[in-house]
Amino acid sequence: MQFETVINLCQQMRMTDQTWIGILQRAREGDCSELDIKEIRKLILTNPNCNVPDFDKPPWNDAVLVTPRNSVRAAWNRAALRKHCAKTGNILYIVDAEDTVGDNRLLLNMEQKVIVAGMKPENSKAGTTSTNSLRHRVELAIGMKAMVTLNLATEADLANGSRGIINDIVLDPRERIGQADVDGEGIVWLKYPPAMILFKPFHYEFDPFPGLAPGLIPIFPSEVKFNIHYGNNPKTKIHRRQYPLCAAYTFTDHKAQGQTIEYVIVDIGPTKKFPVDPFTAYVALSRSRGRDTIRLLRDFDDAIFTKHPSEDLHLEDERLKLLDGTTKDKFDMGVYGFA
Repeated sequence: MQFETVINLCQQMRMTDQTWIGILQRAREGDCSELDIKEIRKLILTNPNCNVPDFDKPPWNDAVLVTPRNSVRAAWNRAALRKHCAKTGNILYIVDAEDTVGDNRLLLNMEQKVIVAGMKPENSKAGTTSTNSLRHRVELAIGMKAMVTLNLATEADLANGSRGIINDIVLDPRERIGQADVDGEGIVWLKYPPAMILFKPFHYEFDPFPGLAPGLIPIFPSEVKFNIHYGNNPKTKIHRRQYPLCAAYTFTDHKAQGQTIEYVIVDIGPTKKFPVDPFTAYVALSRSRGRDTIRLLRDFDDAIFTKHPSEDLHLEDERLKLLDGTTKDKFDMGVYGFA
């Protein structure tokens, strides 16, 4: 409430579809008309009026799903990664974290493994413990789309949310992989995280690393510590080595914020136990450039576009709109030193 100098940025840089910009603006305010709803419904893949693209051909074969549900994200990524490996013939590596306990780095016993397996990667509420954003298991393959889940090297555009392609995987020298270790589906379970992964971000500006092609950046296993309650010791220290990577064929709306996705499939359909709120719908539908590059997976509840999501947000929008006009008037009068 202390901000009194306000500049409202009005130029839309991501979207080029003027009709879609108007629909989204009204959706943000819960003010969509019947015509707006009808236009949005034309994007539902099961709608007879939808122009259903060929998802096996460019550019839609690279479409990304945006969903509010972690379970859907996990299932979609799993299926997409296996489809990639079947198409390319690349091995799918399943990588469990390397966990050790105590300063002596001993292997965990079965009870400790069970405790750790029940922990979430990130704190979901006060009082819970986590594995500090490193997951128990990741799946990796050469050529896969991947996303970084920790800030590794922000100066090289390698931050939480950075997307790119895994160019190569160098296994840990302790691994002994033979043809017999590759199962019938082309999957190998590794005993240790790979020694190094060569990652190429979709967007980069850093100078080439010595001996590497432009855009390639080496990533090594991250190491974190966290505590578990084991026996009489509530602070039994666990050391974890794992890669902060995940498949990037789909995102939750939270992870998609701020990203531009050229071709996107959006899941905003409700379930009995998981209603979709207007904020989620707005974020998901504003990731691409317009109606030609967006498709909806399922039908939706009209209320997410016809009811204002928050009275507090509505009042704040009105306050900022008023202050924006006041700021412009002051600027025109030379109050800020510019005539």
